[in-house]
Amino acid sequence: MADSCLVEEAGSYLAQADRTCMAETRYAPRKLEFETLVKLLVEEHSAMREGLLKVRRAAESASFPEASMALQEVDRVFRQHIADEEASVLRILIGDLGVKGAEQEIKIFQQHRPIHQLMKQVAELASMTASDLAGEQAKLLALLEEHTAAEEGRVFPRALSSYKKKQAPHGR
Repeated sequence: MADSCLVEEAGSYLAQADRTCMAETRYAPRKLEFETLVKLLVEEHSAMREGLLKVRRAAESASFPEASMALQEVDRVFRQHIADEEASVLRILIGDLGVKGAEQEIKIFQQHRPIHQLMKQVAELASMTASDLAGEQAKLLALLEEHTAAEEGRVFPRALSSYKKKQAPHGR
């Protein structure tokens, strides 16, 4: 029973990912060789962290328009990043490991939604005091740090291994 719930949850999650990609046509998955894509996703983790630090610096200096622009850029990178991860990385993992085998990776990808929700909250700059903004930005940065560490430490290595197995002559 628990396995069927996980399968249903993963299927629902992938369907939601497909709808997100289709609704945001400009965030369609990029057509890159898989190993190149994973390297780019890791680089984007650094770019998003730097972007959030830029948001913090701008907010601390009360430059809310600059903070807003920096957050919009992080949001753009994050949306494209999600489209690529969910369309490519997660599909490879589920294809190789099955839903149960990719259970931890699915849970890591499910963090995308709360991160994006928190980004929306931080984007509401006009209604926040500088200290509120700093607190929300710190939460967002901590959540992003935890998430990117999980992707880089577990998800991407397993996805690359699955991809290489698939590419090897005679499958496994």
